[in-house]
Amino acid sequence: MGTMLMQRGLPSGTPPDLWNLERPDVVEQCHRAYALAGSQAVQSNTFGASPLRLAHFNLGPRCREINLRAVEIARRASAGYVIGDVGPSGLFFPPLGQASPQALHSSFCEQAQALDEAGVDGFHVETMTDLREARIALAAIRSVSERPVLVSLCFMRTRRGFYTPMGDAAEASLGQLASDGADAVGANCGLDSNQMRELGDSLKLPGARLVFQANAGQPELQDGALHYAQSPQAYAEDMAPLGHRLAALGGCCGTTPEFIASLACCLK
Repeated sequence: MGTMLMQRGLPSGTPPDLWNLERPDVVEQCHRAYALAGSQAVQSNTFGASPLRLAHFNLGPRCREINLRAVEIARRASAGYVIGDVGPSGLFFPPLGQASPQALHSSFCEQAQALDEAGVDGFHVETMTDLREARIALAAIRSVSERPVLVSLCFMRTRRGFYTPMGDAAEASLGQLASDGADAVGANCGLDSNQMRELGDSLKLPGARLVFQANAGQPELQDGALHYAQSPQAYAEDMAPLGHRLAALGGCCGTTPEFIASLACCLK
């Protein structure tokens, strides 16, 4: 969604979530493009719409309004599932920052209540770099809603294997989240499709539902704009073999509707 909105003129420094109010027509066009490409689910444009994250732009009090509007727009654009997108707060626990578990829990509760009120089919807690924050978000959503919750962490490929930037090992972390009651667990962002397939092949989590969304390669700055070098076909050829193991496949940064169309074709 971020890639699509930037292509359509989202100014640098403007939170994408604000366009649910200011440019709903553009957000709807993006959702519709993914639905037409074969997406069975779209995620609301609410990645940064928790009160704590919106506070960076003095938009905290508009949390409910932004989330309600986002789901309304997604519903209009797609006949498939609408998943409430919940991203990280942007804050860090001590000693790197001053985030408190209580403040994070309260913030995620407020966003989840708005998304639940709007009638999402489920939630996706995604791009979490710290297992602690992911667990807090999951618990917060569970406290206000009975809808399904997917939780994805952001991993890096290291010599020792796959870890979050905060040092959480992939298999142990996803196992913990599944034990905490997540309906599906997985990975998104950070990794390209080849690395994501390698991660998928390495995981031994019997019984866990998995969801993966890779990036379209690593971003490069060209003429002042982000460019992703991977082709839709190469992306789909990497990701499709995971299809028989996963509950859901999709795309993260740089994966325009052409990537989803290629993935849907390969899966068929």
